[in-house]
Amino acid sequence: MSISTRVLPSSIESEQALIGCILNDNEQIDKVMHLIPEDDVFYNKVCRLLWGIMFRLRSEGKHIDLITLSSEIPDKYKNGGNVNIVYEMSGFPDIPPSPTTAPSYAKTLYEKWLMRNLIKKSRMIEDAANNPSESAIAKLEELYNSIGDALNLQTSDYFNLDTLLDDTIKNIYDKNNVIPSGITALDNIICGFTRGEISIIAGRPGHFKSTMMINIVGNLVKKGFKVLVMNREMSNVEMMKKIIVMESRNINYDTIRSGNYNDDEEDDVITTIKYISNEYKNLIMYDNIMDLAGAMREIRKHKPDIIVDDYIGLINVKGIDDNRLKIDTIMKQYKWAAKNNNMVCILLSQLNRKCEERNNKRPLPSDLRESGSIEQDAEMILFMYYEWRYLNQKSTLGEYGLEVVIGKNRYGKTGNLNIGVSGSKCKMYADSDIALASTIIKEK
Repeated sequence: MSISTRVLPSSIESEQALIGCILNDNEQIDKVMHLIPEDDVFYNKVCRLLWGIMFRLRSEGKHIDLITLSSEIPDKYKNGGNVNIVYEMSGFPDIPPSPTTAPSYAKTLYEKWLMRNLIKKSRMIEDAANNPSESAIAKLEELYNSIGDALNLQTSDYFNLDTLLDDTIKNIYDKNNVIPSGITALDNIICGFTRGEISIIAGRPGHFKSTMMINIVGNLVKKGFKVLVMNREMSNVEMMKKIIVMESRNINYDTIRSGNYNDDEEDDVITTIKYISNEYKNLIMYDNIMDLAGAMREIRKHKPDIIVDDYIGLINVKGIDDNRLKIDTIMKQYKWAAKNNNMVCILLSQLNRKCEERNNKRPLPSDLRESGSIEQDAEMILFMYYEWRYLNQKSTLGEYGLEVVIGKNRYGKTGNLNIGVSGSKCKMYADSDIALASTIIKEK
């Protein structure tokens, strides 16, 4: 028998039994709604029609019985033709032995529905594989994404208040729910990044967004968290160079880029690489994934504690060219991915040029490109503001001072924080004096 002529998985008896359960006890519909995310969970068209009517009646607060249900059935289904629904459903209440079995019947329907969707996806994959115009890699990506789409069909659990309270108590005492950045001065204000939420690191070019990101990644990986990084702006090799500089004793970024280092510096590089090999085993990085679907694929594969995407302006969203819609889609997808995978999501974002046209160039939430979706969906927004870039010697923070503007913090404080930064060391410090001292030591 060919695939196209096979009978798709279904259980008409379970469909009829479930409707019978609900006719016997209307409360049962509330217990199975989470297992019926779409009307086509019912394979039989009669049962599908009845479910739609019952669902609407329940939503309107009306009682469901044979009489009310019959009155809602369109006339074309009541008499004649191949199906007489009123006659068929008269036997439904006698099928189930007990109304309490409704969740069991609903689960059977849900499983059959998932199998039908999997078969449909398989057919799509077969069609794609027979398309000679696509590359093998493109076909493999379509296969992976199709399976991922099927996984997204899984339904939510039935709501139970006592279960929610138990989960909330566990969350309150679970110190792993909020993950500190490892930058003490910052954590004293924000506490850390919350699992299931999005945090934004934003700034104009040259304001140490990537340096902040690399320091946070290093701190989290060394604490044992699995971190997935999407490098869209720099290559994996360049990021690893910065990590080597950050973790080394005396190497600076210009030295490692040029390769002009003395024997002591070469020994420092070798020692640092060995250290990174041992301490960064939970770091996963990709610099060859352009689209949003690819990022979602790697999340499903690796199940990280934290994902970092640098940066959202370079993410390609298939079928969407409008920047506003693209950013909105990216934020929504990452929001659901963070919740479903119980992970922290850190996204880097550029600011528009308008902030540099003001006298006070300190960033504002409205400076975010396509700021509406970002402001709405993000738990936290951290702006990097390097005053020295604009004022040089007149900067109140000096060459090694960086201002972190906490523009939004849904669960805590906002405000401004001054820390130290050294671009040559790719490193954040408690204050600018310590950052300056690290540079002086290197020069000596």
